[in-house]
Amino acid sequence: MDQHKEKAYHAVVGALVGDVASMGLHWLYDQQQIIKVAGKHPEFHAPDRFDYQDKGFFAHAGKSVGDHSQYGAQVLAMVDALTCAKAYSEKCYIEHFREWFDFGGFWVGYIDKPTKITLQNIHQQEANGLPVTRCGADDTQLPAISKLIPLIACFHTSNELPSMVESAVRVTNNNDKAVEWAHALTLLLQAAIQGHTPMQSVEMVRQTCSSFIHEQVNLALAEPELSITEAAEKFGLHCDLAAAFPVIIRIVATAKSYEQGIRDNILCGGDNCGRSIIIGAVLAAGYFDEEGSIPCEWLAQLNLNGKVLALPIQ
Repeated sequence: MDQHKEKAYHAVVGALVGDVASMGLHWLYDQQQIIKVAGKHPEFHAPDRFDYQDKGFFAHAGKSVGDHSQYGAQVLAMVDALTCAKAYSEKCYIEHFREWFDFGGFWVGYIDKPTKITLQNIHQQEANGLPVTRCGADDTQLPAISKLIPLIACFHTSNELPSMVESAVRVTNNNDKAVEWAHALTLLLQAAIQGHTPMQSVEMVRQTCSSFIHEQVNLALAEPELSITEAAEKFGLHCDLAAAFPVIIRIVATAKSYEQGIRDNILCGGDNCGRSIIIGAVLAAGYFDEEGSIPCEWLAQLNLNGKVLALPIQ
């Protein structure tokens, strides 16, 4: 396997490790509370309803350290679709998305709003005898793009990737702005896989993507005197990409290692899992085979899905 393929593979692993590392404090919106219950090393914290103290939404009852959030499950649904078809097929992706999240699916746990609406839309299209396509919610939250990491990793050299990405986004989030953010993520991860540093990858997004994305990157990098947690509070800690994307960019641009990036993101609070998948993917590729790569003890916490090893990375 050449180095670009290894970076692409590690991007997927980095995404999954980031999700698992963050799950125990997912949707806790109080930064001081996070420090109180988990200290300055909050990764792989066991989920506990008592930690939240009405300062967030406790979504992962019954989960343990090493388990994924629903975001990680969406990444694995994409992995299943790609390994099954050995390519991207919207039909195959929808089938595997349903295998994970529809009635009797693999996933046992919290279901987010875009996923609920997507499943409702699929059933409605079928009931009306319509082709099942563009079935996603009109929604711009993080599920629109976090599940894309395996798709981008597998086809990072393909000229067809933008159309694949748009198709995959609209399966769960049928919204033009969501597609725009997805194209920005695509370029960000492609650049990291191709050997650019995280900051160089961010700069490529700023210089290449739409004026809207350009403004978002400028926002993310403004006021460098602010700490990561201060900047994140200013941007917003919730699930919508209008807030989450600047937080992601700020962390990717400033983290000196995979470990620091994921840890900073957890300490920010809020929708850390959705952000960690993207941050983890970019930093795992950007710091691959360097001192700042994924720590071995963190990798040991991940029960790696065997199908990840079979991804058709080009």
